[in-house]
Amino acid sequence: MHFFIAITLTILAAMAPIPQKKVAITIDDLPFLWGNIYLTPEQESQAFRKVMAALKKHDVQAFGFVNGSRIKAYHRELLDEFVTAGHVIGNHTSTHPDLNTTTVDWYEKDIASGQAEIAPWVGETKYFRYPYLHEGPTETKRSAIADYLSKNNLVSVLVTIDNDDWLYKGEYGQAVKLHHKSQADSIGAVYLGHMRERTAYFDSVSMAKVGRSVNHILLIHMTLLNADYLDSLLTWYTNQGWQFISPKEALADSVYRLPQKYLGPNGISALLRI
Repeated sequence: MHFFIAITLTILAAMAPIPQKKVAITIDDLPFLWGNIYLTPEQESQAFRKVMAALKKHDVQAFGFVNGSRIKAYHRELLDEFVTAGHVIGNHTSTHPDLNTTTVDWYEKDIASGQAEIAPWVGETKYFRYPYLHEGPTETKRSAIADYLSKNNLVSVLVTIDNDDWLYKGEYGQAVKLHHKSQADSIGAVYLGHMRERTAYFDSVSMAKVGRSVNHILLIHMTLLNADYLDSLLTWYTNQGWQFISPKEALADSVYRLPQKYLGPNGISALLRI
C-alpha cells in the first residue's frame, strides 16, 4: 500500500507544472548612448525605433530610463513614440553622475533636473534608476538619497540580471562604422552568449538565496548593439520558456523589499545585495 502511495506521489510531483520564469525589460541611457559617435541623427532614430520594433514583436512593455540633459530636439519625437507604444519613461538623472564621487546635494539637484527634463513623458508614478547602479558607498550617502527618493515619490527600480552589455557597444559600433561586418557579427554573437550566461547565473543566485526564481528585472542599454540584437535576445528568452512581464509587475515581487546587506562602491544586482 505504501509502495503505491509513494508511486502516486512521485507521478503527481512529476506532473506538477514547473513555475514559469519571468523577466521584465528595462533600458538605461535613453535617448541613446553615444549614438552621435557612430551615427547620424537619422541613423540613431532608426536604431531607437528598431529597439521599439523588437519590444512590440515580443509584446514587451519596457521601462526606459532617461538622462534628461542628453535630450535633443529630434529625440522628443522618439520619446513620444516610446510612451505612445505603452512603455514607461523613468529618471536616470540629468547628467549621469556617479554617487561614489558626487556630493549628496549635487546628486539630488541632478535628480531634480532630470525629473524636470522628462516631465512631458512621465505618468502618475515616477521611477528612478541609479546611474552605474551605485546606491552610495557609505551609509550616510545611501540613506540620504534613499530618503530623497522617498520624499519625492520616486520609486527606485532595482536590477536582478545585471550584465556588461555596455562593454560590447564601443567595439560593435566601431566595427559597424568601418563596415567590418564579420567583426560586428562576431561581437554580436559573443554578446548574446554573455547575456545567456548572465541570465543563467543570476537565476541560480535567485534559487540559492530566495529558494525560487524571482520576477527578474533585466538591465540593458539603448545602443546600436541592442538595436541589432534585442530581437535575438528576446527570442532566446521565449525559446527557453521565459515569460515577459512589465517592470511594474516585477517590482511587486517581495524580493525587492528584502533588506540590503551590501554597502560599498560597486553597482551590483539586487540579488547580491540581500
